[in-house]
Amino acid sequence: MAPIEGSDAGELRPLKTLDELLEWTEQSHVNDEIVSEKELFSRVSHHPPSHPKTLICHDMMGGYLEDRFYKGSKKNDAYRFYHWSGIDTFVYFSHSLVTIPPVSWVNAAHQHGVKVLGTFITEWNEGADVCKRMLADEAMITTCVSQLVNIARHHKFEGWLFNIENKIDPEQVGQLINFVKKLTLAMKESCPDALVIWYDSVTIEGKLLWQNELNNLNRAFFDVCDGIFLNYTWTEDHLRRTQEAAGERAGQVYVGLDMFGRNFYEGGKFNTYKALEVVRANKLSAAIFAQGWTYETQDNFVEAEKKMWKSLAPYLAHHGPCFLPFMTSFCQGFGEKYFLQGKIDSNDPWHNLSKQQYQPLWSQEEESATLNIVTSEAFTGGGCLGLTTVSPTTVRLFVCGISWKVELIVTVCYKWSGPAVPFSLVLQLGPSTSTNDASEIKRFLTLKCETGSKLLEDNAYPKRRRISGSKKEKIDNSVCEPMVVTDTEKNGWKIRSFSVKEVEGNELKQIDVKLEGESTVLIGKLDIINRCIKGLV
Repeated sequence: MAPIEGSDAGELRPLKTLDELLEWTEQSHVNDEIVSEKELFSRVSHHPPSHPKTLICHDMMGGYLEDRFYKGSKKNDAYRFYHWSGIDTFVYFSHSLVTIPPVSWVNAAHQHGVKVLGTFITEWNEGADVCKRMLADEAMITTCVSQLVNIARHHKFEGWLFNIENKIDPEQVGQLINFVKKLTLAMKESCPDALVIWYDSVTIEGKLLWQNELNNLNRAFFDVCDGIFLNYTWTEDHLRRTQEAAGERAGQVYVGLDMFGRNFYEGGKFNTYKALEVVRANKLSAAIFAQGWTYETQDNFVEAEKKMWKSLAPYLAHHGPCFLPFMTSFCQGFGEKYFLQGKIDSNDPWHNLSKQQYQPLWSQEEESATLNIVTSEAFTGGGCLGLTTVSPTTVRLFVCGISWKVELIVTVCYKWSGPAVPFSLVLQLGPSTSTNDASEIKRFLTLKCETGSKLLEDNAYPKRRRISGSKKEKIDNSVCEPMVVTDTEKNGWKIRSFSVKEVEGNELKQIDVKLEGESTVLIGKLDIINRCIKGLV
């Protein structure tokens, strides 16, 4: 695997003028050979659908950096994002008229079930001229809407952040509202998962006057689309008024959180969680802007990222897979080398988020364990998952909602970077239908990868962290024990596969890793497939 950087690989660029938008065609804009966006995967959360959502708006140094190359870059330390479990929507932002999300971001987000939006933005005097022409008549509006829908369909992303940051002639405000409404309806006809979100900027009077709340000066735009992204200089009073104004649509108000802290609540940066806490207290969704602050400004990106997202984690609704087969090597889409089946396939550094594998829940509550991406070794890709513990610990890798028939085959590939200690995967099962009954019976299946110097107790399992206000859990261990079906080794990596019989009425709700002592284990691959009897689903 040798990533290519440069014009031979092809690269994506935004559309900077209205004429470029009007003249855009699939054939003239990009070669079909290098467009390989993934479809939006399904996912599940253990939180109710009404839980407020989280959007991140990726604005970094004008955009279209190494991520613009379809086939990746050799700059292996380019920015990457991997906290997908806690977010719902990813917006790719630049200050060009039409910002088309690069394929690598679409692929990484979609793999995790996260919707992707491009940005349509007009600004200042030049933007005002664009709007005058764009809103001149119904035919022009229809053409622009059609082109935006075609671009989103071609690049397989779900919609647009609509950002008008210039004055609008008062007589054209009605046309602007009409434009937003038409775009929202047309996107939904094209894509059932579509979203069009209005940015809190120009008002119904045509003034460029940020409101920092939902009110009568911007509500007309909110009423014809899927949500509003509020400006960042809000106060708690703004949020209280917004919640009251939004009513049942409070979850469709995305309160702006600027990680750079520019004239923002509590200064942003590592205090961003304080703003998110207030937003959630008002039952509103959040739009985290410029989350790459940790990369752009901090000396140690990984440690800064860990600190930031650990502080945000309590206010996020984490999601995970609900499909089979489920397979991941934990690669984050970059590497110092490229590994294949545990052997070096290429010594070239690389970066390509299209090759990112499904990511775990990186923010852990346990102080006795640390999760890291390890790039010095891997089974497949540029890295593997490293788990270091200082005492017996269980960490949560994935929340999920996976149903299966007859027999589930779970394969884990691992090696030790410390002394071998008892090591297991723990599968948490629960009722397959959604329920808010906190007293539901829970079952735990222990897949003993390695027993070390002592056997694991069959029913040993640490005390679980309970949701506030929940009743006492019931635990049922009367389930068929998993069986080892293969136990092999490849290029220094141990590979163990387990057979898990169907538990009627139950599904896989959570996947944990358990180490019974102080050590470091590297996990190179986790595969889960459904082996069905012929003729059954």
